[in-house]
Amino acid sequence: MNAIKHFLWVAMLLSAAACSEPTDGPTGTDPVKPQEGIVKGRVVDGQGKPVANATIVASSTDWHNKTSTGYTDANGYYKFQLPTGIAEGSYTTDGTVTMNYHGKNYKLALYNEDTRVFSAYDGAVRNFVFRLTGKRAVDDDETATPLGGTLEVHYQWDNVVGENLELTLEPVGPLVDGSTGKKIVATMREDSNYFRDIPVGQYKITARDKVTGQKLGVTIKDSFKAYESSVTGLFKEVAFEGDTRYELILLVDTL
Repeated sequence: MNAIKHFLWVAMLLSAAACSEPTDGPTGTDPVKPQEGIVKGRVVDGQGKPVANATIVASSTDWHNKTSTGYTDANGYYKFQLPTGIAEGSYTTDGTVTMNYHGKNYKLALYNEDTRVFSAYDGAVRNFVFRLTGKRAVDDDETATPLGGTLEVHYQWDNVVGENLELTLEPVGPLVDGSTGKKIVATMREDSNYFRDIPVGQYKITARDKVTGQKLGVTIKDSFKAYESSVTGLFKEVAFEGDTRYELILLVDTL
């Protein structure tokens, strides 16, 4: 009888320990504790919901073009092996998620919560957030490229007073992540013709002189269309397919 009681007591302790251990899915390992040769973490959106099919890349800081890649599961978790050993050196991580929008794949950068270099031997836990605006990384400053797109504006100096130029952007349908966007009203600055960190999407754009109230004509650069009272513009990659930076170039003149 004593032996049976002892067995049941040990079994209860083991069960309690198993229940109290934090897990990151079927692996049963601590999601906040690094593992040798492993990089792992989670990707969520701005509301804390898991993001599936995000791509996480660990890049060597010692060897050019040497990377390892992992993907998030349905619960937003990822975990993958790195080459181990002192000779493997150090790594950093970055993340992206790809959305199909207007029949084209949009590769979007994830907000990086921890950009510290780590050794492949030690491993690391790196978490990311999917959002359309804000900093790309925790240690970015105001000069760094934000997550949102850039609207570049060129106007005819002899017809349009730059400091009076007011633009209105109204979302046409959902944004790239499927969310409902908001109307944006912005005034041209004297020291810049760029409006930065705009959620990537498709917008109806209008322009006016905010002092006189005069409506101005707008067109998209390289569209070869005449100036109109409004234009629909879609943010596109800055340089190449797969670039995570997006832009829209607008031309403004009198009607």
